[in-house]
Amino acid sequence: MKNLNIVVISGGSGNDSLIKGIKEIYKDSNVKVIVNAYDNGKSTGICRNVTDTLGVSDIRKNHIRMYKALTQTPDERLVEFYTLRYNLGEVDDAIIEARNHLKKWGLESLYKYVKSFFAQENATRFKYNDFNIANIVYAEMYREYGYEYTNKFFCDLLGIDNFVVLNSHKNIYIEAETEQGNILNDEGLIVEYCNKQDKIVKLRYFEDDKEYGYSEQWLYQSQDWLNPEAISLVENADLIVISTGTFWSSIYPTLEYGDFYKIINNSRAKKIWAINNTEDKDAYGVSSNDFINIVEKLGLDLTKFVILENKDSIKSLHMKNDKYDVRYASMENNDGKHNGHKFAKEILKIYFGIDKCRSYDTILFDFDDTIWSRLSEFSDELKVSYENIELLNKVKAKRNASVQIVSGNSYSSIQLKLYRALGTNLDNFNVKIWADANAILYSNNKKIDKINELMINNEDVIRIITILNVRYGLSTTQGDVRIHVNDDDVSYIKIKPLQHLERELLVDILNNQIFKELNINYLEARKTGYTTIDIVTKTNTKVAVFNHLNLENKKVLYIGDEFDSGNDSEIAKICTHAISTSGAKETNILIKLLLED
Repeated sequence: MKNLNIVVISGGSGNDSLIKGIKEIYKDSNVKVIVNAYDNGKSTGICRNVTDTLGVSDIRKNHIRMYKALTQTPDERLVEFYTLRYNLGEVDDAIIEARNHLKKWGLESLYKYVKSFFAQENATRFKYNDFNIANIVYAEMYREYGYEYTNKFFCDLLGIDNFVVLNSHKNIYIEAETEQGNILNDEGLIVEYCNKQDKIVKLRYFEDDKEYGYSEQWLYQSQDWLNPEAISLVENADLIVISTGTFWSSIYPTLEYGDFYKIINNSRAKKIWAINNTEDKDAYGVSSNDFINIVEKLGLDLTKFVILENKDSIKSLHMKNDKYDVRYASMENNDGKHNGHKFAKEILKIYFGIDKCRSYDTILFDFDDTIWSRLSEFSDELKVSYENIELLNKVKAKRNASVQIVSGNSYSSIQLKLYRALGTNLDNFNVKIWADANAILYSNNKKIDKINELMINNEDVIRIITILNVRYGLSTTQGDVRIHVNDDDVSYIKIKPLQHLERELLVDILNNQIFKELNINYLEARKTGYTTIDIVTKTNTKVAVFNHLNLENKKVLYIGDEFDSGNDSEIAKICTHAISTSGAKETNILIKLLLED
Protein backbone atom coordinates (compact mmCIF):
# COMPACT_ATOMS: atom_id res chain seq x y z
CA MET A 1 0.00 0.00 0.00
CA LYS A 2 1.28 3.44 -0.88
CA ASN A 3 1.81 6.09 1.76
CA LEU A 4 -0.98 8.65 1.55
CA ASN A 5 0.72 12.07 1.63
CA ILE A 6 -1.42 14.53 3.57
CA VAL A 7 -0.60 18.20 4.13
CA VAL A 8 -2.50 20.07 6.84
CA ILE A 9 -2.37 23.87 6.80
CA SER A 10 -3.18 25.36 10.16
CA GLY A 11 -1.76 26.30 13.50
CA GLY A 12 -4.69 25.44 15.69
CA SER A 13 -5.00 23.04 18.57
CA GLY A 14 -7.19 20.76 16.45
CA ASN A 15 -4.18 19.48 14.54
CA ASP A 16 -3.22 16.86 17.10
CA SER A 17 -6.69 15.30 17.29
CA LEU A 18 -7.08 15.38 13.50
CA ILE A 19 -3.67 13.77 12.91
CA LYS A 20 -4.26 11.22 15.64
CA GLY A 21 -7.63 10.40 14.06
CA ILE A 22 -6.08 10.03 10.60
CA LYS A 23 -3.33 7.78 11.97
CA GLU A 24 -5.91 5.60 13.74
CA ILE A 25 -7.78 5.06 10.47
CA TYR A 26 -4.93 5.19 7.92
CA LYS A 27 -1.78 4.07 9.76
CA ASP A 28 0.52 4.34 6.75
CA SER A 29 -0.40 7.95 5.97
CA ASN A 30 2.38 10.54 5.97
CA VAL A 31 0.99 13.71 7.57
CA LYS A 32 2.80 17.05 7.62
CA VAL A 33 1.53 20.30 9.12
CA ILE A 34 2.51 23.60 7.52
CA VAL A 35 2.36 26.57 9.89
CA ASN A 36 3.64 30.11 10.04
CA ALA A 37 5.61 31.30 13.06
CA TYR A 38 4.48 34.92 13.28
CA ASP A 39 3.35 34.72 16.92
CA ASN A 40 4.66 37.71 18.82
CA GLY A 41 2.93 37.57 22.18
CA LYS A 42 4.16 37.16 25.74
CA SER A 43 7.40 35.20 26.11
CA THR A 44 7.46 34.39 22.38
CA GLY A 45 7.68 38.07 21.48
CA ILE A 46 10.64 38.61 23.81
CA CYS A 47 12.40 35.50 22.47
CA ARG A 48 11.97 36.81 18.94
CA ASN A 49 13.48 40.14 19.89
CA VAL A 50 16.45 38.61 21.71
CA THR A 51 17.36 36.02 19.04
CA ASP A 52 15.99 37.72 15.91
CA THR A 53 14.14 34.54 14.94
CA LEU A 54 10.57 33.51 14.17
CA GLY A 55 8.11 32.80 16.96
CA VAL A 56 8.45 29.43 18.66
CA SER A 57 5.09 29.00 20.36
CA ASP A 58 2.97 27.41 17.60
CA ILE A 59 5.72 24.94 16.77
CA ARG A 60 6.36 24.10 20.42
CA LYS A 61 2.63 23.67 21.08
CA ASN A 62 2.21 21.42 18.04
CA HIS A 63 5.10 19.26 19.25
CA ILE A 64 3.80 18.76 22.78
CA ARG A 65 0.17 18.30 21.75
CA MET A 66 1.17 15.60 19.30
CA TYR A 67 3.41 13.95 21.89
CA LYS A 68 0.53 13.82 24.38
CA ALA A 69 -1.92 12.63 21.72
CA LEU A 70 0.27 9.75 20.53
CA THR A 71 1.93 8.70 23.81
CA GLN A 72 0.02 6.46 26.20
CA THR A 73 1.99 7.53 29.28
CA PRO A 74 3.59 10.94 28.60
CA ASP A 75 6.65 11.84 30.70
CA GLU A 76 5.36 14.53 33.07
CA ARG A 77 8.81 16.15 33.15
CA LEU A 78 8.65 16.78 29.41
CA VAL A 79 5.08 18.02 29.69
CA GLU A 80 6.14 20.52 32.36
CA PHE A 81 9.09 21.70 30.24
CA TYR A 82 6.78 22.38 27.35
CA THR A 83 3.71 23.80 29.06
CA LEU A 84 4.48 25.52 32.38
CA ARG A 85 5.26 29.23 32.70
CA TYR A 86 7.37 30.83 35.44
CA ASN A 87 8.23 34.22 36.86
CA LEU A 88 11.97 33.99 36.26
CA GLY A 89 12.76 37.64 36.96
CA GLU A 90 15.71 39.54 35.49
CA VAL A 91 18.59 37.93 33.61
CA ASP A 92 20.79 36.75 36.52
CA ASP A 93 17.88 35.23 38.42
CA ALA A 94 16.34 33.83 35.23
CA ILE A 95 19.52 31.91 34.37
CA ILE A 96 19.60 30.26 37.80
CA GLU A 97 15.87 29.45 37.83
CA ALA A 98 15.91 28.04 34.31
CA ARG A 99 18.91 25.83 35.10
CA ASN A 100 17.24 24.47 38.26
CA HIS A 101 14.09 23.56 36.34
CA LEU A 102 16.02 21.92 33.51
CA LYS A 103 17.96 19.86 36.05
CA LYS A 104 14.68 18.77 37.69
CA TRP A 105 13.34 17.67 34.31
CA GLY A 106 16.47 15.73 33.39
CA LEU A 107 17.22 18.23 30.62
CA GLU A 108 20.32 19.91 32.02
CA SER A 109 22.11 19.35 28.69
CA LEU A 110 19.89 22.14 27.30
CA TYR A 111 21.24 24.66 29.81
CA LYS A 112 23.97 25.80 27.40
CA TYR A 113 21.25 27.26 25.15
CA VAL A 114 19.72 29.13 28.07
CA LYS A 115 23.14 30.56 28.91
CA SER A 116 23.74 31.60 25.28
CA PHE A 117 20.27 33.14 25.05
CA PHE A 118 20.83 35.40 28.05
CA ALA A 119 24.25 36.38 26.70
CA GLN A 120 22.60 38.10 23.71
CA GLU A 121 22.78 41.89 23.53
CA ASN A 122 19.04 42.50 23.87
CA ALA A 123 18.50 40.02 26.71
CA THR A 124 19.02 42.52 29.52
CA ARG A 125 16.18 44.75 28.29
CA PHE A 126 13.46 42.45 29.63
CA LYS A 127 12.08 40.86 32.75
CA TYR A 128 11.29 37.21 32.26
CA ASN A 129 7.96 36.82 34.01
CA ASP A 130 5.14 34.51 32.92
CA PHE A 131 7.77 32.81 30.80
CA ASN A 132 8.03 29.42 29.15
CA ILE A 133 11.54 27.94 29.43
CA ALA A 134 11.10 25.77 26.36
CA ASN A 135 10.62 28.95 24.33
CA ILE A 136 14.05 30.14 25.43
CA VAL A 137 15.72 26.88 24.38
CA TYR A 138 13.89 26.67 21.05
CA ALA A 139 14.62 30.31 20.17
CA GLU A 140 18.32 30.05 20.91
CA MET A 141 18.64 26.79 18.98
CA TYR A 142 16.83 28.46 16.08
CA ARG A 143 19.44 31.22 16.18
CA GLU A 144 22.38 28.81 16.35
CA TYR A 145 21.27 25.87 14.20
CA GLY A 146 18.25 26.96 12.19
CA TYR A 147 14.66 25.82 12.17
CA GLU A 148 14.90 22.38 10.55
CA TYR A 149 17.65 21.07 12.83
CA THR A 150 15.94 22.39 15.95
CA ASN A 151 12.51 21.04 15.11
CA LYS A 152 13.93 17.61 14.27
CA PHE A 153 15.96 17.62 17.49
CA PHE A 154 12.87 18.11 19.62
CA CYS A 155 10.75 15.66 17.63
CA ASP A 156 13.48 13.06 18.21
CA LEU A 157 13.51 13.98 21.90
CA LEU A 158 9.74 13.42 22.07
CA GLY A 159 9.79 10.32 19.88
CA ILE A 160 7.35 11.74 17.32
CA ASP A 161 7.52 12.34 13.58
CA ASN A 162 9.11 15.59 12.48
CA PHE A 163 5.74 16.71 11.16
CA VAL A 164 5.76 20.53 11.52
CA VAL A 165 7.08 22.53 8.55
CA LEU A 166 7.34 26.32 8.36
CA ASN A 167 5.79 28.14 5.42
CA SER A 168 8.83 30.46 5.35
CA HIS A 169 12.06 31.00 7.26
CA LYS A 170 11.95 34.77 6.80
CA ASN A 171 11.62 36.58 10.13
CA ILE A 172 8.26 38.22 9.54
CA TYR A 173 5.93 40.26 11.77
CA ILE A 174 2.30 40.93 10.86
CA GLU A 175 -0.19 43.71 11.44
CA ALA A 176 -3.88 43.87 10.56
CA GLU A 177 -6.14 46.57 9.19
CA THR A 178 -9.85 46.74 10.03
CA GLU A 179 -12.86 47.85 7.99
CA GLN A 180 -12.64 51.34 9.50
CA GLY A 181 -8.92 51.64 8.85
CA ASN A 182 -7.71 50.88 12.37
CA ILE A 183 -4.30 49.21 12.61
CA LEU A 184 -3.50 46.30 14.93
CA ASN A 185 0.30 46.40 14.90
CA ASP A 186 1.00 43.20 16.80
CA GLU A 187 0.00 39.56 16.35
CA GLY A 188 -1.06 39.41 20.00
CA LEU A 189 -3.55 42.24 19.42
CA ILE A 190 -4.93 40.45 16.35
CA VAL A 191 -5.60 37.23 18.26
CA GLU A 192 -7.45 39.07 21.06
CA TYR A 193 -9.28 41.64 18.87
CA CYS A 194 -12.95 40.60 19.33
CA ASN A 195 -14.85 43.38 17.51
CA LYS A 196 -17.66 42.42 15.13
CA GLN A 197 -18.52 46.08 14.46
CA ASP A 198 -15.09 46.71 12.87
CA LYS A 199 -13.80 43.43 11.49
CA ILE A 200 -10.29 42.70 10.27
CA VAL A 201 -10.06 42.85 6.47
CA LYS A 202 -6.36 42.60 5.55
CA LEU A 203 -2.84 41.86 6.78
CA ARG A 204 0.54 43.47 6.16
CA TYR A 205 3.96 41.91 6.62
CA PHE A 206 7.12 43.52 8.08
CA GLU A 207 10.64 42.26 8.46
CA ASP A 208 11.31 43.98 11.79
CA ASP A 209 9.50 44.36 15.08
CA LYS A 210 8.11 47.91 15.23
CA GLU A 211 7.38 47.75 18.96
CA TYR A 212 11.07 48.17 19.74
CA GLY A 213 11.81 50.88 17.19
CA TYR A 214 13.02 48.86 14.21
CA SER A 215 12.26 49.69 10.58
CA GLU A 216 8.69 49.63 9.32
CA GLN A 217 9.41 48.57 5.76
CA TRP A 218 6.38 46.82 4.26
CA LEU A 219 7.50 43.70 2.45
CA TYR A 220 6.67 42.91 -1.12
CA GLN A 221 5.64 39.27 -1.11
CA SER A 222 7.81 36.93 -3.12
CA GLN A 223 7.58 33.17 -3.57
CA ASP A 224 11.37 33.18 -3.27
CA TRP A 225 10.87 33.69 0.46
CA LEU A 226 8.80 30.55 0.90
CA ASN A 227 10.30 27.42 2.42
CA PRO A 228 11.18 25.02 -0.46
CA GLU A 229 10.17 22.06 1.71
CA ALA A 230 6.67 23.51 2.19
CA ILE A 231 6.37 24.05 -1.58
CA SER A 232 7.52 20.48 -2.29
CA LEU A 233 5.07 19.01 0.22
CA VAL A 234 2.13 20.79 -1.41
CA GLU A 235 3.26 19.92 -4.92
CA ASN A 236 3.54 16.21 -4.03
CA ALA A 237 0.54 15.91 -1.72
CA ASP A 238 -2.33 13.49 -2.32
CA LEU A 239 -4.55 15.46 0.04
CA ILE A 240 -4.36 19.06 1.28
CA VAL A 241 -6.46 20.02 4.29
CA ILE A 242 -6.88 23.62 5.37
CA SER A 243 -7.83 22.81 8.91
CA THR A 244 -9.29 24.72 11.80
CA GLY A 245 -7.34 27.45 13.56
CA THR A 246 -7.21 31.15 14.33
CA PHE A 247 -8.01 32.66 10.96
CA TRP A 248 -6.10 35.95 10.83
CA SER A 249 -2.96 34.76 12.62
CA SER A 250 -2.71 31.10 11.58
CA ILE A 251 -4.65 30.28 8.42
CA TYR A 252 -4.80 33.45 6.34
CA PRO A 253 -1.15 34.56 6.61
CA THR A 254 0.07 31.07 5.71
CA LEU A 255 -2.09 31.18 2.59
CA GLU A 256 -1.24 34.77 1.66
CA TYR A 257 2.43 35.22 2.48
CA GLY A 258 4.61 34.68 -0.58
CA ASP A 259 1.42 33.88 -2.56
CA PHE A 260 1.48 30.39 -1.08
CA TYR A 261 -2.16 29.98 -2.12
CA LYS A 262 -0.95 29.89 -5.76
CA ILE A 263 1.19 26.84 -4.96
CA ILE A 264 -1.92 25.23 -3.50
CA ASN A 265 -4.00 26.18 -6.56
CA ASN A 266 -1.50 24.46 -8.84
CA SER A 267 -1.29 21.25 -6.79
CA ARG A 268 -3.09 18.21 -8.19
CA ALA A 269 -3.99 17.04 -4.69
CA LYS A 270 -7.52 16.57 -3.45
CA LYS A 271 -8.30 19.71 -1.40
CA ILE A 272 -10.52 20.16 1.64
CA TRP A 273 -11.13 23.24 3.78
CA ALA A 274 -12.63 22.57 7.21
CA ILE A 275 -14.41 25.53 8.84
CA ASN A 276 -14.08 26.21 12.59
CA ASN A 277 -16.71 25.23 15.16
CA THR A 278 -16.85 28.51 17.08
CA GLU A 279 -15.92 32.15 16.59
CA ASP A 280 -12.37 33.07 17.47
CA LYS A 281 -11.75 36.56 18.82
CA ASP A 282 -9.92 37.68 15.69
CA ALA A 283 -12.96 36.80 13.55
CA TYR A 284 -15.82 37.58 15.91
CA GLY A 285 -19.09 37.81 13.97
CA VAL A 286 -17.61 36.27 10.79
CA SER A 287 -19.80 33.55 9.25
CA SER A 288 -18.72 30.55 7.20
CA ASN A 289 -19.84 32.35 4.03
CA ASP A 290 -17.88 35.45 5.10
CA PHE A 291 -14.75 33.29 5.43
CA ILE A 292 -15.42 31.86 1.97
CA ASN A 293 -15.71 35.36 0.51
CA ILE A 294 -12.43 36.47 2.15
CA VAL A 295 -10.47 33.50 0.85
CA GLU A 296 -12.10 33.78 -2.58
CA LYS A 297 -11.00 37.44 -2.74
CA LEU A 298 -7.45 36.37 -1.82
CA GLY A 299 -7.34 34.15 -4.90
CA LEU A 300 -7.57 30.62 -3.52
CA ASP A 301 -9.37 28.54 -6.16
CA LEU A 302 -12.30 27.24 -4.14
CA THR A 303 -13.77 25.50 -7.18
CA LYS A 304 -11.12 22.83 -6.58
CA PHE A 305 -12.03 22.47 -2.88
CA VAL A 306 -14.58 20.59 -0.85
CA ILE A 307 -15.57 22.89 2.03
CA LEU A 308 -16.41 20.83 5.12
CA GLU A 309 -18.69 22.38 7.74
CA ASN A 310 -19.66 20.83 11.05
CA LYS A 311 -23.39 20.47 11.68
CA ASP A 312 -22.57 20.71 15.39
CA SER A 313 -20.80 24.08 15.06
CA ILE A 314 -22.53 27.36 15.89
CA LYS A 315 -25.21 28.11 13.32
CA SER A 316 -23.30 30.90 11.55
CA LEU A 317 -20.42 28.53 10.75
CA HIS A 318 -22.45 25.96 8.80
CA MET A 319 -24.51 28.11 6.49
CA LYS A 320 -25.96 27.06 3.12
CA ASN A 321 -23.78 27.94 0.15
CA ASP A 322 -24.76 27.15 -3.44
CA LYS A 323 -21.67 28.56 -5.12
CA TYR A 324 -19.14 25.96 -3.99
CA ASP A 325 -19.02 22.29 -3.02
CA VAL A 326 -19.93 22.62 0.66
CA ARG A 327 -20.62 19.44 2.61
CA TYR A 328 -21.95 19.04 6.10
CA ALA A 329 -21.32 16.35 8.71
CA SER A 330 -21.82 15.93 12.46
CA MET A 331 -18.39 15.92 14.10
CA GLU A 332 -19.28 17.12 17.63
CA ASN A 333 -18.32 20.42 19.20
CA ASN A 334 -16.50 20.05 22.49
CA ASP A 335 -15.43 23.53 23.59
CA GLY A 336 -14.90 24.43 19.96
CA LYS A 337 -13.06 21.21 19.08
CA HIS A 338 -14.15 18.47 16.73
CA ASN A 339 -14.19 14.83 17.74
CA GLY A 340 -10.84 13.85 16.23
CA HIS A 341 -11.93 10.45 14.95
CA LYS A 342 -15.13 11.77 13.35
CA PHE A 343 -13.24 14.72 11.87
CA ALA A 344 -10.60 12.44 10.34
CA LYS A 345 -13.26 9.98 9.14
CA GLU A 346 -15.11 12.71 7.23
CA ILE A 347 -11.87 14.04 5.76
CA LEU A 348 -10.95 10.57 4.46
CA LYS A 349 -14.48 9.88 3.22
CA ILE A 350 -14.29 13.04 1.15
CA TYR A 351 -10.83 12.10 -0.11
CA PHE A 352 -12.06 8.71 -1.32
CA GLY A 353 -15.43 10.08 -2.42
CA ILE A 354 -17.42 7.78 -0.15
CA ASP A 355 -19.44 10.69 1.26
CA LYS A 356 -20.85 11.67 -2.16
CA CYS A 357 -23.45 8.95 -1.98
CA ARG A 358 -24.07 7.87 1.58
CA SER A 359 -26.36 5.04 0.49
CA TYR A 360 -25.62 2.58 -2.32
CA ASP A 361 -27.88 -0.02 -3.89
CA THR A 362 -24.92 -2.16 -4.95
CA ILE A 363 -21.25 -2.29 -3.93
CA LEU A 364 -18.93 -4.22 -6.26
CA PHE A 365 -15.39 -5.29 -5.33
CA ASP A 366 -12.53 -6.57 -7.45
CA PHE A 367 -10.71 -9.47 -5.76
CA ASP A 368 -6.94 -9.76 -6.41
CA ASP A 369 -4.98 -6.88 -4.88
CA THR A 370 -8.27 -5.35 -3.76
CA ILE A 371 -9.86 -7.77 -1.28
CA TRP A 372 -7.01 -10.27 -1.32
CA SER A 373 -3.35 -9.28 -1.51
CA ARG A 374 -1.11 -11.16 -3.88
CA LEU A 375 1.52 -10.52 -1.22
CA SER A 376 -0.69 -12.22 1.34
CA GLU A 377 1.87 -14.81 2.40
CA PHE A 378 3.52 -11.99 4.33
CA SER A 379 1.87 -12.04 7.76
CA ASP A 380 0.41 -8.53 7.84
CA GLU A 381 -0.91 -8.80 4.27
CA LEU A 382 -2.44 -12.19 5.01
CA LYS A 383 -4.14 -10.88 8.13
CA VAL A 384 -5.62 -7.94 6.23
CA SER A 385 -6.83 -10.23 3.42
CA TYR A 386 -8.60 -12.47 5.94
CA GLU A 387 -10.18 -9.47 7.64
CA ASN A 388 -11.40 -8.02 4.35
CA ILE A 389 -13.29 -11.19 3.56
CA GLU A 390 -14.80 -11.31 7.05
CA LEU A 391 -15.86 -7.64 6.83
CA LEU A 392 -17.73 -8.00 3.54
CA ASN A 393 -20.70 -9.63 5.26
CA LYS A 394 -20.83 -6.69 7.68
CA VAL A 395 -20.83 -4.18 4.83
CA LYS A 396 -23.82 -5.96 3.31
CA ALA A 397 -25.75 -5.76 6.58
CA LYS A 398 -24.65 -2.23 7.53
CA ARG A 399 -25.29 -0.65 4.14
CA ASN A 400 -28.40 -2.67 3.31
CA ALA A 401 -26.89 -3.08 -0.12
CA SER A 402 -26.10 -5.90 -2.51
CA VAL A 403 -22.38 -6.62 -2.06
CA GLN A 404 -20.74 -8.68 -4.79
CA ILE A 405 -17.23 -9.63 -5.90
CA VAL A 406 -16.47 -9.31 -9.62
CA SER A 407 -13.30 -11.12 -10.61
CA GLY A 408 -11.54 -12.46 -13.66
CA ASN A 409 -10.18 -15.29 -11.47
CA SER A 410 -11.43 -18.83 -11.49
CA TYR A 411 -13.93 -19.57 -8.76
CA SER A 412 -11.77 -22.47 -7.55
CA SER A 413 -8.88 -20.10 -6.78
CA ILE A 414 -11.16 -17.69 -4.91
CA GLN A 415 -12.80 -20.58 -3.09
CA LEU A 416 -9.46 -21.76 -1.68
CA LYS A 417 -8.83 -18.28 -0.23
CA LEU A 418 -12.31 -18.16 1.28
CA TYR A 419 -11.63 -21.51 2.94
CA ARG A 420 -8.39 -20.14 4.40
CA ALA A 421 -10.17 -17.13 5.84
CA LEU A 422 -13.51 -18.62 6.91
CA GLY A 423 -13.07 -22.39 7.10
CA THR A 424 -14.63 -24.97 4.81
CA ASN A 425 -18.25 -24.05 5.65
CA LEU A 426 -19.14 -21.01 3.53
CA ASP A 427 -22.88 -21.10 4.25
CA ASN A 428 -22.66 -17.89 6.27
CA PHE A 429 -20.71 -16.01 3.61
CA ASN A 430 -23.53 -14.06 1.99
CA VAL A 431 -21.52 -12.19 -0.62
CA LYS A 432 -22.14 -13.33 -4.18
CA ILE A 433 -19.12 -13.87 -6.43
CA TRP A 434 -18.81 -13.31 -10.16
CA ALA A 435 -15.84 -15.43 -11.18
CA ASP A 436 -14.52 -17.55 -14.05
CA ALA A 437 -13.61 -14.44 -16.08
CA ASN A 438 -16.50 -12.41 -14.64
CA ALA A 439 -19.01 -14.70 -16.32
CA ILE A 440 -20.51 -17.06 -13.73
CA LEU A 441 -22.20 -16.11 -10.44
CA TYR A 442 -21.64 -18.23 -7.32
CA SER A 443 -23.37 -18.18 -3.96
CA ASN A 444 -22.70 -20.61 -1.11
CA ASN A 445 -20.43 -22.64 -3.40
CA LYS A 446 -23.14 -23.09 -6.05
CA LYS A 447 -23.58 -21.66 -9.52
CA ILE A 448 -26.69 -19.54 -9.56
CA ASP A 449 -26.36 -17.48 -12.75
CA LYS A 450 -24.23 -16.95 -15.84
CA ILE A 451 -23.89 -14.43 -18.66
CA ASN A 452 -24.59 -16.40 -21.84
CA GLU A 453 -22.85 -13.93 -24.17
CA LEU A 454 -19.58 -14.57 -22.33
CA MET A 455 -19.65 -18.36 -22.80
CA ILE A 456 -17.26 -20.12 -25.24
CA ASN A 457 -18.62 -22.71 -27.63
CA ASN A 458 -17.51 -26.21 -26.50
CA GLU A 459 -16.50 -27.24 -30.01
CA ASP A 460 -14.26 -24.17 -30.28
CA VAL A 461 -12.69 -25.08 -26.96
CA ILE A 462 -11.76 -28.52 -28.28
CA ARG A 463 -10.35 -27.10 -31.54
CA ILE A 464 -8.20 -24.50 -29.74
CA ILE A 465 -6.84 -27.00 -27.20
CA THR A 466 -6.04 -29.48 -29.95
CA ILE A 467 -3.98 -26.94 -31.92
CA LEU A 468 -2.15 -25.79 -28.76
CA ASN A 469 -1.38 -29.41 -27.92
CA VAL A 470 -0.26 -30.56 -31.37
CA ARG A 471 1.79 -27.52 -32.36
CA TYR A 472 3.08 -26.21 -29.04
CA GLY A 473 2.99 -29.23 -26.74
CA LEU A 474 0.54 -27.62 -24.29
CA SER A 475 -1.81 -29.90 -22.38
CA THR A 476 -4.58 -29.69 -19.81
CA THR A 477 -3.07 -32.54 -17.79
CA GLN A 478 0.72 -32.28 -17.85
CA GLY A 479 3.70 -30.02 -18.47
CA ASP A 480 5.12 -27.01 -16.67
CA VAL A 481 2.84 -24.68 -18.66
CA ARG A 482 -0.73 -25.98 -18.74
CA ILE A 483 -4.10 -25.15 -20.20
CA HIS A 484 -6.93 -24.59 -17.69
CA VAL A 485 -10.65 -24.69 -18.56
CA ASN A 486 -13.52 -24.11 -16.17
CA ASP A 487 -16.15 -26.84 -15.87
CA ASP A 488 -18.96 -27.42 -18.37
CA ASP A 489 -19.94 -23.75 -18.79
CA VAL A 490 -16.71 -22.61 -20.38
CA SER A 491 -16.07 -18.89 -19.99
CA TYR A 492 -12.29 -18.94 -20.29
CA ILE A 493 -9.26 -20.88 -21.40
CA LYS A 494 -6.20 -20.04 -19.29
CA ILE A 495 -2.59 -20.77 -20.20
CA LYS A 496 -0.05 -20.41 -17.37
CA PRO A 497 2.55 -19.92 -16.04
CA LEU A 498 4.41 -18.20 -18.86
CA GLN A 499 7.56 -16.11 -19.00
CA HIS A 500 7.23 -12.55 -20.28
CA LEU A 501 8.48 -13.25 -23.81
CA GLU A 502 6.45 -16.46 -24.03
CA ARG A 503 3.29 -14.51 -23.20
CA GLU A 504 4.01 -11.82 -25.74
CA LEU A 505 4.61 -14.33 -28.56
CA LEU A 506 1.71 -16.65 -27.75
CA VAL A 507 -0.83 -13.83 -27.48
CA ASP A 508 0.22 -12.62 -30.91
CA ILE A 509 0.04 -16.15 -32.38
CA LEU A 510 -3.42 -16.79 -30.95
CA ASN A 511 -4.95 -13.49 -32.07
CA ASN A 512 -3.31 -13.21 -35.46
CA GLN A 513 -2.89 -16.82 -36.57
CA ILE A 514 -4.83 -19.51 -34.69
CA PHE A 515 -8.18 -17.69 -34.36
CA LYS A 516 -8.05 -16.67 -38.03
CA GLU A 517 -7.14 -20.18 -39.11
CA LEU A 518 -10.08 -21.60 -37.13
CA ASN A 519 -12.40 -18.81 -38.33
CA ILE A 520 -13.16 -17.84 -34.71
CA ASN A 521 -13.80 -14.11 -34.57
CA TYR A 522 -15.60 -13.72 -31.24
CA LEU A 523 -12.63 -14.65 -29.02
CA GLU A 524 -9.39 -12.93 -28.11
CA ALA A 525 -6.29 -13.73 -26.07
CA ARG A 526 -5.40 -11.28 -23.27
CA LYS A 527 -2.46 -10.98 -20.92
CA THR A 528 -3.73 -11.13 -17.32
CA GLY A 529 -1.98 -11.14 -13.98
CA TYR A 530 1.78 -11.58 -14.21
CA THR A 531 2.15 -14.97 -15.95
CA THR A 532 -1.20 -15.81 -17.56
CA ILE A 533 -3.00 -15.63 -20.89
CA ASP A 534 -6.81 -15.69 -20.85
CA ILE A 535 -8.80 -16.64 -23.92
CA VAL A 536 -12.24 -15.06 -23.51
CA THR A 537 -14.98 -13.51 -25.62
CA LYS A 538 -14.26 -10.04 -26.95
CA THR A 539 -17.27 -8.76 -24.99
CA ASN A 540 -15.88 -10.14 -21.74
CA THR A 541 -15.44 -7.16 -19.42
CA LYS A 542 -16.87 -6.33 -16.04
CA VAL A 543 -19.31 -4.03 -17.82
CA ALA A 544 -21.13 -7.21 -18.87
CA VAL A 545 -21.86 -7.90 -15.18
CA PHE A 546 -23.08 -4.32 -14.70
CA ASN A 547 -25.45 -4.69 -17.65
CA HIS A 548 -26.59 -8.19 -16.66
CA LEU A 549 -27.57 -6.90 -13.21
CA ASN A 550 -29.48 -3.93 -14.73
CA LEU A 551 -27.56 -1.42 -12.63
CA GLU A 552 -27.84 1.53 -15.00
CA ASN A 553 -30.29 3.49 -12.84
CA LYS A 554 -28.96 2.27 -9.50
CA LYS A 555 -26.46 3.84 -7.09
CA VAL A 556 -23.38 1.67 -7.56
CA LEU A 557 -19.97 1.87 -5.88
CA TYR A 558 -17.05 0.02 -7.46
CA ILE A 559 -13.72 -0.62 -5.70
CA GLY A 560 -10.76 -2.02 -7.64
CA ASP A 561 -7.05 -1.59 -8.27
CA GLU A 562 -6.61 -1.39 -12.07
CA PHE A 563 -8.32 1.78 -13.26
CA ASP A 564 -5.72 3.08 -15.71
CA SER A 565 -5.60 0.25 -18.22
CA GLY A 566 -6.67 -2.91 -16.39
CA ASN A 567 -9.93 -4.79 -16.17
CA ASP A 568 -11.47 -2.24 -13.78
CA SER A 569 -11.18 0.75 -16.09
CA GLU A 570 -14.40 0.36 -18.09
CA ILE A 571 -16.75 -0.50 -15.25
CA ALA A 572 -15.27 2.31 -13.14
CA LYS A 573 -16.47 4.84 -15.74
CA ILE A 574 -20.13 3.80 -15.60
CA CYS A 575 -20.67 3.30 -11.87
CA THR A 576 -22.06 6.09 -9.68
CA HIS A 577 -18.72 6.23 -7.95
CA ALA A 578 -15.49 4.24 -8.26
CA ILE A 579 -12.50 4.14 -5.92
CA SER A 580 -9.06 3.07 -7.07
CA THR A 581 -7.39 1.29 -4.19
CA SER A 582 -3.64 0.84 -3.87
CA GLY A 583 -4.06 -2.65 -2.41
CA ALA A 584 -5.74 -4.84 0.18
CA LYS A 585 -4.59 -2.65 3.09
CA GLU A 586 -6.21 0.44 1.64
CA THR A 587 -9.33 -1.58 0.83
CA ASN A 588 -9.42 -2.53 4.50
CA ILE A 589 -9.55 1.18 5.34
CA LEU A 590 -12.29 1.77 2.77
CA ILE A 591 -14.41 -1.10 4.10
CA LYS A 592 -14.12 0.22 7.65
CA LEU A 593 -15.16 3.69 6.46
CA LEU A 594 -18.17 2.12 4.77
CA LEU A 595 -19.07 0.47 8.06
CA GLU A 596 -19.26 3.82 9.85
CA ASP A 597 -22.21 6.20 9.57
